[in-house]
Amino acid sequence: MLITVGELRERSETCLNALVGELQIITGRTGDEEAMAWRESLPKLSELLAAPSMQGMHLYCREGDLSLEYQLPASGSWADVVLLGAHQGLPSAVIVELKHWVTRADRPGRAKGLIERQGVQELHPSDQVRGYVEYCRHFHSAIQDAQASVHGCVLFTRDFVVKAYQERPNAELAANFPIFTSSQEDIASRAPEFFGNRISEPNANFARAFEAGHYRQQRGFVKQIAAQVLSANARPFELVDNQRRAFSLCNAITEEVVSDWKGGGVSRRVVVVKGPPGSGKSAVAARLWAEVSLMPDVPEGDIVFVTTSMSQNTNWAHLFADVGPEGARGVIRKASSFHPINTHRVGRLRRIHGAKFLSDVRRWKEHLRQLCAMGEQFQDGAQDQQQLVSIVDEAHSLINTEREGGIGQFGFAPTLGPQAYHIIRASTLSIFFLDPEQGFRHRENTTIDDLRVWARELGAGDVIEVSLEGVQFRCAGSIEYVDWVEGFLDGNSVDRNCVLAAAWYISPAVYESDAKVHVVGEVAPARRAAQPNVSSATNSNVFALRSNTRRQRFDFRIFDDPMSMEEALRTELQRGATVRLLSTYSRPWVTRGQPNPHGLPPSLQDFHETVVRNGNESIWSRAWNVVPARTDDYSHFVQGSPGSMIAEDPLCEVGCPYAVRGFDYDYVGVLWLEDLLWRDKRWVLSLNDIHESGIAQLLNGAKRECVAGPATEILRKKIAQAYRIILTRALRGLFVWVKDKETRDHLFQSLGS
Repeated sequence: MLITVGELRERSETCLNALVGELQIITGRTGDEEAMAWRESLPKLSELLAAPSMQGMHLYCREGDLSLEYQLPASGSWADVVLLGAHQGLPSAVIVELKHWVTRADRPGRAKGLIERQGVQELHPSDQVRGYVEYCRHFHSAIQDAQASVHGCVLFTRDFVVKAYQERPNAELAANFPIFTSSQEDIASRAPEFFGNRISEPNANFARAFEAGHYRQQRGFVKQIAAQVLSANARPFELVDNQRRAFSLCNAITEEVVSDWKGGGVSRRVVVVKGPPGSGKSAVAARLWAEVSLMPDVPEGDIVFVTTSMSQNTNWAHLFADVGPEGARGVIRKASSFHPINTHRVGRLRRIHGAKFLSDVRRWKEHLRQLCAMGEQFQDGAQDQQQLVSIVDEAHSLINTEREGGIGQFGFAPTLGPQAYHIIRASTLSIFFLDPEQGFRHRENTTIDDLRVWARELGAGDVIEVSLEGVQFRCAGSIEYVDWVEGFLDGNSVDRNCVLAAAWYISPAVYESDAKVHVVGEVAPARRAAQPNVSSATNSNVFALRSNTRRQRFDFRIFDDPMSMEEALRTELQRGATVRLLSTYSRPWVTRGQPNPHGLPPSLQDFHETVVRNGNESIWSRAWNVVPARTDDYSHFVQGSPGSMIAEDPLCEVGCPYAVRGFDYDYVGVLWLEDLLWRDKRWVLSLNDIHESGIAQLLNGAKRECVAGPATEILRKKIAQAYRIILTRALRGLFVWVKDKETRDHLFQSLGS
């Protein structure tokens, strides 16, 4: 909302409730707590701008411009206030983050960018505003066109005690993005000095241009990030074998699109790159994004890296920021941002046209035509072919609203169509990286056939398909291990599982014995595990292969209890390996929102397992992956972010499939609990031990079936997919504890042990 300082003062004094109501409509945030914060904060901001100490600068003048609750272009983030004007003849913007917090009990955070509030590590407000500043510097069209400067600060409107925010480890951060209060000192000197050196003149034209600005990548900045991704030091993005083939094919197609553009053609193209877990889809996607960004003849246009879940979004944002400069996370776009209008706009249109307006999901194409006929402008980032290239990682997580499971509260309007449709529509070239078997939530239901249909509908012709089959960079490079996992989870017989296991599995005792023989220079004999009903010819061939390829063993071990498994993982951790604990959704997330989950007694942890050793009973307990308050930021668990507990102890939490999909570690410990059990030569579900909200609809359907029916079978496949994800995250070794004895025995037998 663009208003003048005079309007802010007047409305804060005479019609504050109406102003707050308008902000609620704009943002869609209608909670009482948010409304109270606006009612308390906006008059304080008005008082600051009206203070006599602000005389001499245009902010004191009633004609000064500011934007309230400004949504960053093509982003879901909102800046509380942006003061707009000029300084020394050049356009300038100052972003102000308002915090109506009681701060006197707060403490310095565990790492830069964090502050401790009520025992919880929260995002430091200066770091929050820094993110907005960096985003606008590099991705805001009006800032680039005007070569404007962008600054940021924090204004606490309730408390005066902010020392904890200005001390180490955030002293430098708070100096660059300072914190003000309504204290006499701040109002009389510190705040006026800060604003006076950054925004001292009015510039109404720039203010209007800023308010109407759109997402545009700053090419030099994007190339800087791309160069870092392609550098020799960015080892996670190095490609070999079939990855290089896929990369080269996608590169060639991109060059064709660029050539067509030069010739006046702007037809869409769609590429699908498919591959199993560990085939390097994400590495190819990142390298491709970087290579395209550095192409010298690429036309001006946005080249975006698209994510399909909140976990993936935060993880990739942090990863790009690590390899690139500050603000690099702006190249990451959420799949939901490609929808034509957001849910807030849909709500406003329904208030005008009735509650049933745009409500029938089956008529989504008609709804799109209706919006166009009304002259409704699609949101920034979602206009037709606005993106030059969209590279979509983990595309199997995309939501198809035409299918069962595609309706719900997903952060976009499902009655306006499937996510992938709009990505294709809004892009000239769309490249989807996917594994059809990794979608395990009910709503993750987009297929390659769907992409083929929408590509033809949108004039992109036939989908170009590239395969990464035969490539494996996890599981010690063992394609055979992944084949065994898939057969095991499909319900293969023990005999069949043993045949597949023989191609990769070496028991720890056999491997250690052979290793000792190799040390003294002798050739180890081929060893054969007991395998029922497997022909001797098959065994001989398989074990000869195993003996000749023992240069790199995938370390697979089964443990009697979680404590023993943790001890083995800690041994690898001490050797310098990366380690994590993972499990499926067989335990409810009772610690979510707790200020200190690690400090809770064992009985209140998410995982609470009784361990009996030598007749002595003890308790092994853990919390689920801790997510900072009021966020869905799983990057702390995945990447061990500084300041998180997991950075100090990588085995202090248990990660879920949602958090780690697309990422890997040297050694992974899997807790196989009661949700998926082996009974009577088949997999069965324990429905009361499934707690994943993303499949709640399927779970309820299965519970309504008197005997196992269609819903139960679909649910079983989804749970098996979750296990497939966590069983294929390890690079060097997979350790597993199976709580149920019959299931554990089946696992042993399926290895030929």
